[in-house]
Order: sequence, then structure tokens, then C-alpha cells
Amino acid sequence: MNTTLDYRLLFSLMSGKVSMAINRRLNENFKKANVPISAEQWNVLLTITLREVATQQQICEDTSFSKTTITRLVNQLEEMKILERYRSRVDWRSNYLRITKNGLVVRDQAQYVASKTLKDLLRGLTLEEFNSAQRGLNLVMDNLKRQTHVAPPEEVSELMKYFRLRKKSKW
Repeated sequence: MNTTLDYRLLFSLMSGKVSMAINRRLNENFKKANVPISAEQWNVLLTITLREVATQQQICEDTSFSKTTITRLVNQLEEMKILERYRSRVDWRSNYLRITKNGLVVRDQAQYVASKTLKDLLRGLTLEEFNSAQRGLNLVMDNLKRQTHVAPPEEVSELMKYFRLRKKSKW
């Protein structure tokens, strides 16, 4: 098993190249299937589906999209009659979002296309490889959530030496 560090893959993950490529493919597949939403909009719908009802703040937290991006996406989905907003009975400052009846149809179409796309993209991975990758990415996300330490220059220098050594040898 090759366990050397693949800097190109690491950079692709860090720069968002992988997620952009997945979104591009998903957008192409949505268009081919006449699903009237984008991959970003799908991300919002999926988040609301998993929660049943959500605030824009919760969607920001779940998707890592900015507030501005979420506002734009929610406005688009609301104009398309896929989402609707309603005021909280408890906190008048909060708007909740839920999927409309029309939105449920679009969501189901998108879910079918997204599932087929994901299955195609994961082709060739064994269940063990998939589970290992998922555990690794979850760990990275957990580390990102709790990481507040900024490494001093000497620590960065030591890390770079470590990675250069690891690049030449097996893990």
C-alpha cells in the first residue's frame, strides 16, 4: 500500500479543487436531468432536509457558506417556490426555512441525481477505503472546529522538515 504523502491531492483538498470539481459534475448532471437547481442550492436543501426546519444561521454552520452566500441561495430558492420562510413563534427575530410541496419534488429529483453522481464518483473505492477516507476527513473537520492555535515560525519550520522527511519515506 502506498502511504507517501501526495502533495498534489493534499493541495487539491485544501484549495477546494476537489469540491469544485464535484460541484461542477453535479451541476452538469442536474442540467442533463432538468433539475432546476445548482449544487450550492442542493447543499441548502439537503441541510434543511436533514434538520426538517432550519434557520439561515444553522445552514451557514452546516455548510460553511458565508451569510451572504446563504442569503443569496435562500432568496433564489424562495423565488423558485422551493423554500418558504416563516417567523419563529418564540423568537420574532428568527426566520425558519422549510421546503415547500414544489420543493419536495425538486428535492427528490435532485437527491436521485446526486446519489447517482456520488456513486459514480466513488466507483473503485472499497468500503474500507471509503470508511477510512470518511474518518480522516471527519477528523480534519473536527480539528478545524477546535483549532485556534497559530503555529510560531519555528514550529512551522519543524513541521516542514517532518513532511520533507516523510515525503521520502513510507509513513
